[in-house]
Amino acid sequence: MIQPFYTSSAINRHGDFRNNEKFLNTIITEKDTKFIPFYNGKNLFIEINENINSVILNKFQLHDFFPNGIGGTIFLGVANDFNYVGIDLSSPNKKFDYWLKENNIIVDDLRKYGAILDDIEASFLALSNGMFYWHNTHKFCGSCGFQNFSTEGGFVMKCSNDKCAKSHFPRTDPAIITLISFQDKVLLGRSPRFPDCMYSTLAGFVEPGESLEQALEREVFEEVGIKVKNIKYFNSQPWPFPASLMLGFFAEAINDQMTIDYDEIEDAQWFSINELKSLQHPSIKGGFQLPRVDSIARRLVDTWINSFN
Repeated sequence: MIQPFYTSSAINRHGDFRNNEKFLNTIITEKDTKFIPFYNGKNLFIEINENINSVILNKFQLHDFFPNGIGGTIFLGVANDFNYVGIDLSSPNKKFDYWLKENNIIVDDLRKYGAILDDIEASFLALSNGMFYWHNTHKFCGSCGFQNFSTEGGFVMKCSNDKCAKSHFPRTDPAIITLISFQDKVLLGRSPRFPDCMYSTLAGFVEPGESLEQALEREVFEEVGIKVKNIKYFNSQPWPFPASLMLGFFAEAINDQMTIDYDEIEDAQWFSINELKSLQHPSIKGGFQLPRVDSIARRLVDTWINSFN
């Protein structure tokens, strides 16, 4: 099975290291530690010989930018005997901003380049993104309102109120994503948030008290008015943009008669295998595009296409 994007089996998160303050303090000063920069919700990239690479900093560069020390770090894990640490560089820093411009650093969304990056680095960038999003949206305790502080390598936010002292942990929102088939065609829909001409599989968040299968049935019926059967799990993929886990399924429609809720989606169509391969459809002027290659949606579509070969 193809390895999903943004998660590498070569990474050891080493949760057992997170309570070792001596270790965490030491790796910040080690010359071989790799620092993953997070910058105003985006990542940093550089073009070298027409190839796009992620920007990973070392302790010497960070000391040059921050001679008085650094803060806002998260221990991400270990891969190939290197320690990886996420660092939030979003606060204004003239020297760092000058370095970005001087070196033609690209500040952009990871999803734009994720499919062409080194697997390990893309996975650490995604993890760093999700963790810093969580840090930035959980600065205060949801129980008493006091400020939280980071502990356990950044994987726990703890309330500073001694009477509360509640520990908060990273949250991931489960979302189902499904390719619906009927005989020799599949259903793809279009959200107004999608890039121009892109059609993708149907998806939606799991609500409290729902099973994954119930969420799938509900979302499909809400969006296109179709009831399904033969739900089969496919695979999962982290999607920390900002905080989701996509759970992929195949399912079969009872019939092909749609009732589209245009408050939910912009359009939906049935596509034959030839239409998927040609990217042409009689109801879509100028053709259409399939989901991005780094997504589980694309893997669902490609797997269905390949099942006919």
